[in-house]
Amino acid sequence: MEHGKRAGTAAPDSEGGTFRRVLLGALLAGGAARVALAFLRPLWADEVFTLGVGRRSLQALLEALRVDSGPPLHYLAAKLLLLPFPGPGPADVVVRLLSVAASLLHVPLPLRIGRRSGAPRAGLAAAALFLVFPLAVASGAEARGYALASFLALASYERLLALRGAPRAATAVAAGALGGAAFLAHYLALLPVGGALLAELARSRRRGGPLLAGVVAAAIAAAWLPVALEQPRASMAWAATMPIGQRAVAFTVNLGLGLPAGSGPALLLVPLALAALGLALSSRSAARVPAAGPLCASLVLLGPLVLFSDAALLPDRTAVLFLPFVALLLAEARAAVPLGAGLAAAAVLAASFPGWLRTTPAEHLAATLERPVRSGATVVAAGLWGPELDYRLARAGLPGRVALFPSDVARHPGWYDEAEVPASRYAEEAAAAVRSATRQTFFVFLPASRAGGALVPELVRAGGARVAAAGLFDVWLLDPVRPSRGTPSAPAAGASEGSSR
Repeated sequence: MEHGKRAGTAAPDSEGGTFRRVLLGALLAGGAARVALAFLRPLWADEVFTLGVGRRSLQALLEALRVDSGPPLHYLAAKLLLLPFPGPGPADVVVRLLSVAASLLHVPLPLRIGRRSGAPRAGLAAAALFLVFPLAVASGAEARGYALASFLALASYERLLALRGAPRAATAVAAGALGGAAFLAHYLALLPVGGALLAELARSRRRGGPLLAGVVAAAIAAAWLPVALEQPRASMAWAATMPIGQRAVAFTVNLGLGLPAGSGPALLLVPLALAALGLALSSRSAARVPAAGPLCASLVLLGPLVLFSDAALLPDRTAVLFLPFVALLLAEARAAVPLGAGLAAAAVLAASFPGWLRTTPAEHLAATLERPVRSGATVVAAGLWGPELDYRLARAGLPGRVALFPSDVARHPGWYDEAEVPASRYAEEAAAAVRSATRQTFFVFLPASRAGGALVPELVRAGGARVAAAGLFDVWLLDPVRPSRGTPSAPAAGASEGSSR
């Protein structure tokens, strides 16, 4: 009889040990992937913007954001981290490591939520899923505010749940402060923070705590709201380059599977994503982790936000803030659901890794131009190629060799909308840029753009020649002193100019 009792209690303990081993494996794999990406993945335009803004004075930082599209918290954190490193260099990885830390700090929160809800294994499974979601890995290793905002939103939710067992004012204030800080890290945090607050208000008989948390969060967000409402809508015009239906498909795949929409034929993955979410929601009769309410409320809030600005629906971006809640939801479904989602996520993560580390067109271009620039050449770069090339050449010890075209790029280097620039100014600034070339000068632009259309006639008249026509961008050379001399080989290109913030 005693043997039978021992045998009956051994299985749960053994199963719990299996969950802990799975979590440890996911932590090792997910942590290693994030750290490797932080050090090895090429920087891209928005990360260069973060570094540039982070190195400005406090007043200049805030002024830069007035003509951009984001809140200040992540940029202020980047500024603090960059204070010991005043110039571009290898130490710039510290801003990425901020995201690595924020992403990994998610892990204790599902564990606490699971224990508090009486479902510790669900907490273990949710943490493991989050660690291997490719979308969470990618956002958790870049110098942007998504990982920080996601962590603060989840921490706010955890404090809201703590109110159920101990309705203290200090806990409510902490929940509200974390929620307000999440909004100041990224505007999209409004969705999970607002969804969690609405779900708690709807569920709780004691609404004083959630109401106090909401007031605190709103007060913190209101401090920046006047600036947010005045930021130019054109700063998010890049989002409209993808049709809203295509973005909705990408969001569904991002949300249901934690996968980047580019990981396969997105439309074919939509049924799998919907099936995973549907199975998780339908099998929650005995569920104890209350993630479904906040997630559904967040998705309800997304609707009017998209009507206000369809830039709120961003492929491979918007869903990042929902992923901790999706992981909690999937973790309490039938075992096949989290197991299948976890295995699929791990497989896609492994398959995506080599592509994430591939040299980018801007990185290749900067390496190609480095030698002639070191010999005295300069560069005129149109649109968002300019700030990125300027940063890369500065890291090579060649600061200030890139002139930005048109002048709007210097005023707001985080975004560029061609429609904002009058044709007359394009023509005037193109003529001035070509006339001012007194030494060997390379011009980099998209040939189909308005900037390219203004530069080409001026370059032809001045005796310039196209030396690279690869992928999306052209490189022209204007050499007023030796126009017949040879030029360096052309770089390859394969990515578009723009922003994906």
